[in-house]
Amino acid sequence: MHSSSSKQSEHPQEASGNSGFVFDAPHSALEFARAVFDTAPIGLALFDDNHNFIDCNKSVLMMLSVDKDHFLSCFNELSPEHQPDGSLSGDKFTECMKRALSGENFVTEWEFCSPTGEVIDTDVTFTRILDSDKYVGLGYIRDLRSTKKLENQIVRLKSESEKIYYDPLTGIYNRRFFDENLDRIVKTLSRSGGILSLMMIDIDNFKDYNDTYGHSAGDDCIRAVAESLTKSVTRADDFIVRYGGDEFAAVLPNTDEEGARLLAEKMLENVRSYNIPHEKNYGTGIVTITIGCTTGKVETSHHTEDYIKRADELLYNSKYSGRNSYTFGSL
Repeated sequence: MHSSSSKQSEHPQEASGNSGFVFDAPHSALEFARAVFDTAPIGLALFDDNHNFIDCNKSVLMMLSVDKDHFLSCFNELSPEHQPDGSLSGDKFTECMKRALSGENFVTEWEFCSPTGEVIDTDVTFTRILDSDKYVGLGYIRDLRSTKKLENQIVRLKSESEKIYYDPLTGIYNRRFFDENLDRIVKTLSRSGGILSLMMIDIDNFKDYNDTYGHSAGDDCIRAVAESLTKSVTRADDFIVRYGGDEFAAVLPNTDEEGARLLAEKMLENVRSYNIPHEKNYGTGIVTITIGCTTGKVETSHHTEDYIKRADELLYNSKYSGRNSYTFGSL
């Protein structure tokens, strides 16, 4: 490592190990530099302009579970044939060494493979340092195993936490998601004076369907209706939930009466288009749905229950009017 003094030591000291690398510094500075190099908590490796490793520190050896002779003479054995980006390890490392020795500083991901077969994810920062009158390359090797493990745990925990918002039968959002998000949406829209439309949706004569075709077919029917309803909504802010049993809900922020009516007609038609036989659904002979739909400009005094109660009332009005239809009413 280059000293701040331009005067060359009368007795240059070689680094310990098999490196042959000369730290151009007085004796005390050399000892300090050597100690820093050896005890650095990050892996350090030096290479020459012939692309050969000439030294490494203890962190590298601990990371890869090898001794220094093995690292310096058998580096190629410590990497898989290909890196995750598809490049050949040898070609990629040669290219990285050339870039570093030409004066470029950069970071790249690198995958090692220990003698025991353990895959070790790292990133390597490449640079160069001046020693006497020539440059040598320096790689800072950061062990990413703990980081990767933590990232995987975060992904797993996020995945597990998200499951609480999904209905296991249909894969769409569940009642918990509905309750938490509808409350947030009402509060947000009340501040901006936005419009909210809400639909409550039932599968017509579903008990008779279960009694006729069995519960397994009933589950298939619920899944098909959920799929149909989900395909009906196309805006990012709109969502369908399985409210419970054979009942669904559609939450439509910033959708006015005209938009809500159009979507209700679309939902009715999409479910009918599946042509699921239902001999006890008199008048159609196929699975159909009934919808209660309400729209209102959200006021600060409004609560989620106001929309749910109104949509439920309209749903029952639709049922008593003959099903396979929707009834609309303002909040």
